[in-house]
Amino acid sequence: MYTIGYLIEKEQEVNAHLNFLTAKGWSLSEINIREQFVYQENFDAIIICEDNMSEACFWLMELKKNVNVPIYLLSAIDESRSNIVYLQLGAQACFSMKMEAEELYYTLTNLLSHYSNKSSPLSTKTSTSSKQKEIELIPRNLSVLIDGIIEVALTKKEYNALEMLYNSPGQTISYNELKEKLWNSEMNVEDKNYRVANIMFHLRNKIEISVTNPRFIKTVRSKGYMLDIK
Repeated sequence: MYTIGYLIEKEQEVNAHLNFLTAKGWSLSEINIREQFVYQENFDAIIICEDNMSEACFWLMELKKNVNVPIYLLSAIDESRSNIVYLQLGAQACFSMKMEAEELYYTLTNLLSHYSNKSSPLSTKTSTSSKQKEIELIPRNLSVLIDGIIEVALTKKEYNALEMLYNSPGQTISYNELKEKLWNSEMNVEDKNYRVANIMFHLRNKIEISVTNPRFIKTVRSKGYMLDIK
């Protein structure tokens, strides 16, 4: 069972998705945006239910100042460009209200289980850790070695994206550069910005302990991404 905070428009009808989570035994509490800092330690995640993009962006920015738990968007606006904005502002994932409530339940269960089960090996230091690279790419395996300890398998596009960041540490790699690298040979690929954000989302899930406070892959708002390694 998870404890979830949520924000919702007062004018919205009873939300079937939230009701389904409650029926499954989850504990849900509505958040007053002016008081969310009081409750943040009790939540496993926060869901923003929105049908107004500007208000959702405001809620998201306010929450990011005060909480360090995953924030998910449950959106009545099923549009990729809106999702890109939410992801750039720090949402961990965006879901459409057209999604079946049961599908949302199992998706969140898997995401939160993965988030809560991430353990310390990625950040554990051995006596020789100062000599180990924080990140080391292994081309033959399409994988990455974290702190010389954990090898993480990647898809080809995830590997190529990480390789671009790895080759220019501390420098911003723009959305356009990533799109050209990842989809240069593919025609008629729509919503490429969203696809870039989606790849970074999956990369962070694989190599970061906390995707909301990433150690390696930093978002440079409205520009792209940067790899932060010493």
